[in-house]
Amino acid sequence: MAQRRSVRLQARRSRQASGLLRFPDSSGTAIVPVGPGTMQQEQNRTRDSAMEYTKNAQYCALKLPAVPNILKSKNDGSFTGCIDSATESALLLTPTSAYVWKYSSPDHLPTAISFPISNASGAQPLGALVSPCAGSAEPGLVLVNPTTGQLTYWDAVGGALAEGLLHRKKGMETTIPLYQSETLEYLQNIEPAGVILATSTGRFVLVALHDGVGRPGVACTAMRGAGTGLWSNIVGFVKLGSTRRDVVAMKPGKLLGRGERMVVTANTRGAVTMWHCSRTGDYRLVLEMDLREQLVTSIAGVYPQAEKTFRVHDIGMLPDDDTRGLLLSSFTYDEEDEEKIYYVLFTAYFDPVDFRIMSAHRITCYTMHSTRPPRLLLPSPGYTAFIVLSNAVILLDTVLKPKSDENLSTTFKWEDVIRFKPEIELMSAGTEDMSQINGQVTRHAGIIVVARGAGVIRIEKFEDESGGSVVRSSADVIKSKLEQAVYYGFIDENPLDFGKVKEVGYDINDIETAISVVSDEIFNGTSLYMQVDETMTCLTLRCQALGRLAEHLSVIFPSLSAEIRYQVLFKLEKCEAAKNIYGLWFASAARSGMLSEVISDMTQGSGSVDSFFRDDVSKIDDLITAFSNKCLVRARTASGHRNIMLQQVREANEFLLTVLSSSANVIRSHYKEPVFKLSHAWGVTQPWTSTFDILNSLSRQFEVTKTVCTSLWEVSDTADGQVAINLRELCDQLVGLAESLCRAYEERISFCEATESRREQAENLKRAYAEQRPGWLKPLLAFGCGEQAFQLGERYRDFRTLAEMCREEKVQLDKFSDEASRVAQENLAMRTKYYFDTYGYEFAQTLYQYYIDAGYTSELFVAFPAYREYLERFLSDGKYDRVAWIHDIQEGDFISAGMKLANVAEKMEDPLSNKRLQLSIAKLCLISAGVGGAQVEDDVTYINEQLDRIDRLEEEDVAVNEVVEE
Repeated sequence: MAQRRSVRLQARRSRQASGLLRFPDSSGTAIVPVGPGTMQQEQNRTRDSAMEYTKNAQYCALKLPAVPNILKSKNDGSFTGCIDSATESALLLTPTSAYVWKYSSPDHLPTAISFPISNASGAQPLGALVSPCAGSAEPGLVLVNPTTGQLTYWDAVGGALAEGLLHRKKGMETTIPLYQSETLEYLQNIEPAGVILATSTGRFVLVALHDGVGRPGVACTAMRGAGTGLWSNIVGFVKLGSTRRDVVAMKPGKLLGRGERMVVTANTRGAVTMWHCSRTGDYRLVLEMDLREQLVTSIAGVYPQAEKTFRVHDIGMLPDDDTRGLLLSSFTYDEEDEEKIYYVLFTAYFDPVDFRIMSAHRITCYTMHSTRPPRLLLPSPGYTAFIVLSNAVILLDTVLKPKSDENLSTTFKWEDVIRFKPEIELMSAGTEDMSQINGQVTRHAGIIVVARGAGVIRIEKFEDESGGSVVRSSADVIKSKLEQAVYYGFIDENPLDFGKVKEVGYDINDIETAISVVSDEIFNGTSLYMQVDETMTCLTLRCQALGRLAEHLSVIFPSLSAEIRYQVLFKLEKCEAAKNIYGLWFASAARSGMLSEVISDMTQGSGSVDSFFRDDVSKIDDLITAFSNKCLVRARTASGHRNIMLQQVREANEFLLTVLSSSANVIRSHYKEPVFKLSHAWGVTQPWTSTFDILNSLSRQFEVTKTVCTSLWEVSDTADGQVAINLRELCDQLVGLAESLCRAYEERISFCEATESRREQAENLKRAYAEQRPGWLKPLLAFGCGEQAFQLGERYRDFRTLAEMCREEKVQLDKFSDEASRVAQENLAMRTKYYFDTYGYEFAQTLYQYYIDAGYTSELFVAFPAYREYLERFLSDGKYDRVAWIHDIQEGDFISAGMKLANVAEKMEDPLSNKRLQLSIAKLCLISAGVGGAQVEDDVTYINEQLDRIDRLEEEDVAVNEVVEE
């Protein structure tokens, strides 16, 4: 117990120190240290009103409160957009409108600037948010018509609304010259150098938004990148058709100086260019390479099929690095299954003289097709890459080592995926760099995602405190997914999909290991998600979490081994039992204190009730045995004090029935077959509710309760009304104990029968069960619980006891002649008829056997005339000839009666006088048949011979006796 408390305390301190995890609620959010400053206060206000969609030790996904109406509508039109983390603003574009709002606003309905776009062609406009002008907090806005080349720049987004797009300021608009049929395809903010565009023919255009001294102004420069002169123009034109067409990415890189920045581009083939661009309009081509062959060759040994469908999606340089970058690509693994895509992330050293591929990592956690172009985002410090797809975000570690280290790592240490539900579409995303104040992290590196149907979501990656030394296994990833499904999957409005782990194809052993760890942490209360001090709340949360885990597993992993399914089921049962027992103890101040005393004995005086139910729920089966033993000791001590004894027995009964019936049995009925699809066979897993200790505790408790009931029954006619109340409660508990005994024995027998080595034990249990069961059911009749006794007999198909109780009830009712007794006799007759009709010959033969064993032969032949065919079948197998001859006489079959009696006289070891009587009646039957024939004569002759032999034997016995007397 002390060790488990230490684990819980350590986990709680870890949570308090890191602020990573806790059990989520509708307003849950990650806890981030607060720093000074207005911006940080605004960020924290936003986080306080955000909702956690998921969180683990690696990352967190938060729904930001600011959601404009355009994201709430079910508009299926075309949307594009961008994020500007510097001003915490978002841009959303449709062919006819633009929307800008502050995504970090704590308001659920933020102030959104929206205005129409003049667009006769109907083409999707290109747009970008840029830095605000001096003295303004609003971002600037660049809009471009892709077909006409018309570009408009506002140094403050509010100006676009104020001007109504009718009276623009001088110098803030230009038209980019386009060839016939040429269109603009890509726009990227590369401040402070301005923006850069790519055309459908492979031309790049640099647009400066400020002049050399920083004043707003628009100037366009075509980026040829092949020198000057006629030959350079020819070379440049040739390159347009190879390395610069079909551009998929244009990304800003390292800042190179005042007003200058590096830009890297990539096209779908894998051709890469690297430029140095300035806001003065100057530019320089630094690198231009077609990398397709090198990229494909680097993975051809493992994926030879990659060449046919290989394509590049995005590129990005590591923060503050002008040589190392990442390149995102994909290929179709199987041409017959085009939906299965393998994504590969290359880390490369981009040097025009010494280009090297440092690593190629195939992403294993996601293989689905993306309906939108995949995007690679690298927020500073660049330790984590975010890959944004149409319906998922992939997070993975990057390869970061000093440039001087020639032995660069080729292993990605960790990857994971955040999936969204099918109806959610991710429309745009942008980075937010990690920020620190006085060395303390105030904002983790992450991305902002704008999603149709989900609003604005921030996904942040926590810093790796291990320094990368901890290698996370598949089981760790699965464990994280299971925890997220358990603790966040229940939120109705959560857009995340936690049910796709099975698609990855993890090893079943890793899956079951993860399930075992997760269920253990929930069961023992050591999970970081549920660090709650109040005992009842803690137990309730554990039950909820285990129930959600069970439901999740049944959907996602239906082929789990029976052993792991039973593990989760039993933990849920014990948690439910602990919660209910603790609730009883907590709500009843008038208890005798037996529970506290038992727990004190179990822990050598070191544990309280609260500490036991927080830290030692796994020992609840030991608590049952200890509680029962304590009850017996106290019952003996209080044998002369009826009220005290009554209280002790009643408390012990309530404890046992709460654990086994109200908790374990209820949970099992809801989860064993409906959820876990477990058959009645138990296999290798021993049920904790039917151990030999439990069976003995139930048996002893039943006998003690029966004794107390008997003593109360004897005085129940007195005027003391409390006696009647106590008796009624104890009788109800006695019924519950009888039911629990039957259920536990059948459970234990089923478990033992499942394995050859326990078959003998199963047979012994069957015999003990058959012998003891009548002693559990029949006493219920004496205490006015006849209906419950019959119901139990029916449920457990105890036909012998049912037959005995039916006759005993009939005998008692026959003593009375009042109307109530007459009605009761009719009901009893109907019950017996129901048993014959429902259970058929199986019940009939048991009843007939009981009548013969008990000596009620005369009643046997007249009691049930409507079912004589069952009686004939029962008597026809030859085992009951001693009484069957009576039935033959009733039916007029004298010959059969005579032959049966003759056989009985010959085979049975009866006294000679009995044999004489049997043979005499047999002879009389044969003679009375009135049927001649040689066979009958031979049978009569044989009987006469046997009678003569009996005479001689009797004479010899008389002679011997006389000699002995002399």
